[in-house]
Amino acid sequence: MGFKGINLKTFIKALNNKRGEEMVEGAISLPLIILTAMLLVRMFTFYLEILNTSVAEHVDAWERCDSYSGVGFQVYKNTRDVKLMRGGVLLFDAKKEINTKCYMLNEDLMVRASEALQ
Repeated sequence: MGFKGINLKTFIKALNNKRGEEMVEGAISLPLIILTAMLLVRMFTFYLEILNTSVAEHVDAWERCDSYSGVGFQVYKNTRDVKLMRGGVLLFDAKKEINTKCYMLNEDLMVRASEALQ
């Protein structure tokens, strides 16, 4: 009795093979697969932190520009660093510098000045 041309005796003999090739292969490849998966998770969280910091900087610049009540023209500049600390298989510190620049002017004052000049 066989399964599609495979003899049951040879199948059982292959299952009882004690040479250990599969164990050696698993012992070498499984840690590499786990380290790679952990590195991918760390990099994913690093890019999410970059996104989160960029959004927070954008909102902060928007609020400052919106609440500007000065007379002249001003430039808002800010810089934040996002770092991924070295660890695991990383041999370097991953770092991203986020620069924010916003031009601030008081639109209400400009409209009132233009109406007064007319």
